Amino acid sequence: MWNLLRGTRSLLFPHGQSATAVPDEEELLSLDLEENDFLYRIRRNSRIVYVSVLDGNILPPDCRTDSYRVLSKLRKIPRWEEDWETLTIRRSSQGIESSPNEFLPHGLDVEQVNIPGAIFVNLLDLTTVSRISDRISCVKLGTESWILKVARFKHEIPALQQEVSVYASLTLSGFPHAPKFIGFVYEGTEARIVGILMESITGKTPEIQNLRDCTEAVRHLHAEGIVHGDLNKYNFLITKDGAKVFDFENSIVQETVDPETAESEMETLAIKLKDESGIGKR
Repeated sequence: MWNLLRGTRSLLFPHGQSATAVPDEEELLSLDLEENDFLYRIRRNSRIVYVSVLDGNILPPDCRTDSYRVLSKLRKIPRWEEDWETLTIRRSSQGIESSPNEFLPHGLDVEQVNIPGAIFVNLLDLTTVSRISDRISCVKLGTESWILKVARFKHEIPALQQEVSVYASLTLSGFPHAPKFIGFVYEGTEARIVGILMESITGKTPEIQNLRDCTEAVRHLHAEGIVHGDLNKYNFLITKDGAKVFDFENSIVQETVDPETAESEMETLAIKLKDESGIGKR
C-alpha cells in the first residue's frame, strides 16, 4: 500500500467497516476547527451533510472533537431535524440560530476533464480498510482495493482539482511512473465529486541509493510538461517496476517545462532522498 490546513483533524469510518454498515443514523466523518469557526462533515442516514458553526462558544471545548459529544450538542440546535444539505449556526441577540442551505456543498468541476475509463463510485459504497492521512485512505469495493483521496471541505477543492488535471494529462499519455487513475468518488449524486480513486501500489520509501530510479521518473514527468512541485521522499515508492511518483496537488502542467525549472527541481532530489526529518510523511 502507499506509505502515504487549516489545523484539521479527521474522523473516518471504523477500520474494516463500510459507512452503510454503521447502525447509527448519524456519524461524524470529518472536522476542521479554527479558533472561532468550526466545520463538520456528517453522515445522516445515506446522505452526507455539512455544518458550519460560526461562534466557538456554541460548542464547549470538550464538545468539539469527540463524535458522540459533537452530535449530542448539534442535535439540540434549532432546525437540526429538518431536511438540509448544509447548516450554518450562529449566535444572535435572540440566541442560537441556524440557517439551512446558506452555502452549497462543495464539489470538483470535472465537466471538461477527459480521463478515459474513469469510473464513478458513491463514497458510501466504499469500505475503509486503513487510514493513511486525514484525506487519504485505503478502501475496498467488492474485491477491488484502491487509494481514496478526498476533499472533505471546500477549501481542499483547489488542490484536488489541480491533481485531477495532472492525472488527465498523465493518463492520456500513458505515463508509467505514477499509480493509475481509477475514477471519481461522489457524495449524493455524480454531479458532486469530492474525491478520486487511484491504484493501490506496493513498494518502499526511497533512499539515496534509489536516486537513479527517482531521477528517471522525474525526468519523464518533465518530458510530459509537468513540474511536480513537492518532491519529498514520501511522494515516491520504489516498486518492482521502478519508481512511482504521486501527490500532484502542487504540480503545474505546462506545454514545455522550462529547462532551468526542470534542473532546479532535479537538483533538490538527492537532498530530499537523504532527508531524515520526516517532512512529507503521512
